[in-house]
Amino acid sequence: MKGMSVLMLALAALGFMPAVDAVEVCRVVDLELVTQTGEFFLAITFLAMGVSTVIFVLMAFKAAHEKRQFYFAVCYVTAISTFSYYAMLSGQGWLITPNCRQLFYVRYADWFVTTPLILMILGLIVNVDKATLLAVMGSVMMMVFAGFMAAVSSGYIKWLWFTLGLLIFLPLAYTMIRGFKSLVERSHPAVVEMYSKVAWLTVITWSLYPLVFMLSAGSGDWSPNFETMVFGVLDIMSKAVFGFILLLSHEGLDRITNFKGFAPIREVPAGASYGTGTQAPVESYI
Repeated sequence: MKGMSVLMLALAALGFMPAVDAVEVCRVVDLELVTQTGEFFLAITFLAMGVSTVIFVLMAFKAAHEKRQFYFAVCYVTAISTFSYYAMLSGQGWLITPNCRQLFYVRYADWFVTTPLILMILGLIVNVDKATLLAVMGSVMMMVFAGFMAAVSSGYIKWLWFTLGLLIFLPLAYTMIRGFKSLVERSHPAVVEMYSKVAWLTVITWSLYPLVFMLSAGSGDWSPNFETMVFGVLDIMSKAVFGFILLLSHEGLDRITNFKGFAPIREVPAGASYGTGTQAPVESYI
C-alpha cells in the first residue's frame, strides 16, 4: 500500500494523475450552461437531422439494389445524429468539465460513430482497399477520442490532447484531398465531380471543429449557447448536406456501381436475325 501511494504521488507530480488537493468544486454562479437559446438551436438541428433521415430512408427504398449501400450508410449517419440531438434536447448526455462548463459528451459519442461512416462512404466511392479503409476509420476514431479527452481536461493536459487530435486530423485531411482523390481521377468525370464535392465539404467542415473547440471549450470565449449553434450548423453541413449532395449525384453513383438503368427492351434468342422494321435489343446505361 505504501508503494502504491508513492507511485500515485509520483504520477501526480508528473501531471499524469491530478492531486486530490487540485480538485475543485464549481459554484452554481460559476456554471456555464446551455439556456433556452441553446435549446432552440438543439431543436432546429434535431429537426433538420430527423427530416433528412426520413427523406434518406424513403430514397433508399426507391433506389436500385446496387446503390443502397450508400443510401443506408448516409441514413445511419443522420439517424445517429438525430438520436444524439434528441438526447441533448432532453437534457441527457452531459457533464460539467473542470472549467465549470457544460459539455455534451453524447456529441462525442455521435462523432465517434458517424465520422468513420463518412470516411467509409468516401472510401467506397474511390474503391479503396480494405486495409487502408480500416486504417483511416480507426484514425478518425482516435481523433474523436483525443478531442473528448481535451474537452474534459484542464490546463496544459487539455492542449496536449487537443494537439494530439489535430496531428491525427492532418494526415486524414491529406488522405481525403490527395490520397483518395488519386484513386478516382481516372474514373468518369461525374464520379470525380461527386467525390470532389463531398470530400472538400468534409475537409472544410471538419477543419472548423477544432477552431470552435478552441474558442468555446478551450478558451471559454464563446458561450455554450453560441457553441451549440455553431456545432449544429457544422453537423448539418457535414452530415445532412453531405448526404443530399451524394445521393442526388445520380450519374456519379450509377457509374461507380455499374448500375443498369433500363432492362433490355426485348429479349431475342442468340443467333436470331432481325427482319425489316424489327428493332434490335437496346440496353441503356445511365
